[in-house]
Amino acid sequence: MFTKQKIFSSLFLCLYSIISFLPNYLDAANDAETDPLTESVDKKPLNSARILTSKFTLSQYAVENMDYVIEYILYNIGDRTALKVTMDDRNSFPTQSFEIVKGFLHVHWEEIAPGENVTHSVVVRPRTFGIFNYTSALVTYYPTNDAKQAIISYSTAPGEGNIYRLKDYERRFASKISVWIVFLLLAMPTTVLPFIIWFQVQKKYAKFQIGQKKNR
Repeated sequence: MFTKQKIFSSLFLCLYSIISFLPNYLDAANDAETDPLTESVDKKPLNSARILTSKFTLSQYAVENMDYVIEYILYNIGDRTALKVTMDDRNSFPTQSFEIVKGFLHVHWEEIAPGENVTHSVVVRPRTFGIFNYTSALVTYYPTNDAKQAIISYSTAPGEGNIYRLKDYERRFASKISVWIVFLLLAMPTTVLPFIIWFQVQKKYAKFQIGQKKNR
């Protein structure tokens, strides 16, 4: 199920891409105006990789001792291959507060080609309940083959959220079938027994009426 965070993250990626390439489009438009005979104008190359990272939740609610799914999308909007890409989100989910059920919070990719995106999912299980702040994941990569220093960037952050206590979640959202079963069991003595007594009385009264008619 897609959440508001995922929609917001996708819009953020699109908006960031537009803003990043806007100066190139403006320069191209100015060149076209100064030279009317120009039929095509090339974009000004970035000559490097540029990684945008989106982090969002796939689970609708965070609940104590229940699985909670987080998804990451890394997208290279540059024109060079990003090398030695690393994503680290261990600070967002400390082991004393979360159990890692599936996946890894520290991931490495050898390269992400221009225009390519990669997706990574992690399943965690909150150990406690209460207010929790979901921070950004740390992403590092080398923008070119000859780059000697890695670029540091951060993902989007879902922000502050509430982790429900398991009892409160079950009372609010879980199925009420068990409650109805208990209700019916408690209601049976006050409904079934009077019906049985009434039925027996009606049966005896009918036999009594039949006997009186025969005596006549």
